[in-house]
Amino acid sequence: MKKIRLVYCYIILSLVPILLFAEVTATYLSESAITLDISPGPFTHPTVLGAKLGTFVITSTTGEIYSPSLVNIGEVSDQIPLTGLMKDWADGPFELNTNDFYIISVAYPNGFGSEPVLQVLYDNLRPIISWQSNTVYANPFYVELYLVNTNSTNRNAQSGWRPASYFKLDSPFSLPVGFNPRFSVAVADSPNTNVGSYTTGSGSVKESQGSYVTTDGSSGPDNTPILDPGSYTNPDDPDTPGFYYGEVPVIESFFIDFLIPESNFELSNAYGSNRVTINEARIEVMNGTQGTNYAQQFTFSDQSPASSFQLFPSVGSGAPINFNLYLENQLIEKGTAYTWSGLQSGVLNTRNIRIGDISETEVMNKVSGTYADTITVNITNPD
Repeated sequence: MKKIRLVYCYIILSLVPILLFAEVTATYLSESAITLDISPGPFTHPTVLGAKLGTFVITSTTGEIYSPSLVNIGEVSDQIPLTGLMKDWADGPFELNTNDFYIISVAYPNGFGSEPVLQVLYDNLRPIISWQSNTVYANPFYVELYLVNTNSTNRNAQSGWRPASYFKLDSPFSLPVGFNPRFSVAVADSPNTNVGSYTTGSGSVKESQGSYVTTDGSSGPDNTPILDPGSYTNPDDPDTPGFYYGEVPVIESFFIDFLIPESNFELSNAYGSNRVTINEARIEVMNGTQGTNYAQQFTFSDQSPASSFQLFPSVGSGAPINFNLYLENQLIEKGTAYTWSGLQSGVLNTRNIRIGDISETEVMNKVSGTYADTITVNITNPD
């Protein structure tokens, strides 16, 4: 009898723990046009003057965010001086001076619109909620940034030195030259890790215990510019970034164009007192006031060294042909500013550019051919 050999197969099943880490990302929504206002955002006291700079919108794949913080914040640490017209006492005069402002983070760990947690940005890092380990369940988690004239974390408290009424309304306030802060959001990898454990005193992150939050696709230190370059509202001095307190005045501007880039004409059409139209200057007044007269200054020149305008042979060399230039019927002296006044908003202001006073005798003595000139126009605001 044939024996049947039994083969036993042992299958060992083991449980391998799978650790799920939260992927935390953020977007930063910077304010496009920043103005200083009384009691901005969550601040309630009328002595507080400030502006919202932007908002971090932070999300987590697990719905949990551990011990969030703002790191690499040295550029905005402590006081930020704003310069503008302000006074030292209630009945005092408004004078150019400087006042310290602060950036305060306003976080909503229980959902946007709930009671916020405020933190003044100091040193190189600052917890968004607390130095102790904490877990935020709001998803998304909103963290706003405000620039205000107080360093109190009580949103209902009054400001200390210089209340809002001591600042000149409807005037600009400039930031320090080169002020362009960049910093980052960071989080812990574990709900039991506090801010001080996963960060360093220099504001960097210990990657063994925490991580930088990828913001707008970028990760690492200083990955988020806090101010939009176009957010400044200081029309009086565009070279010095700053914010306006009150209603930003609308500054008129001028759109200036010429009908055609170049013009051809027969020289005989501009002999003597005859004038030939070679172009049309056009000006539109943007953001102007109806009924108000505006003006622009035009200075005409060409490439010739002579005091008069001159046409030169297009091919080869030869003596030039002199001519006069007119803006409508106004004789234009080369290199002299001509004021075009009476410009109106809401209409297309036009003037013809003309050439005349060409000497027929002078032309007859020249080599036949094509003559040309390039006229340059410099346009400025009148003093």
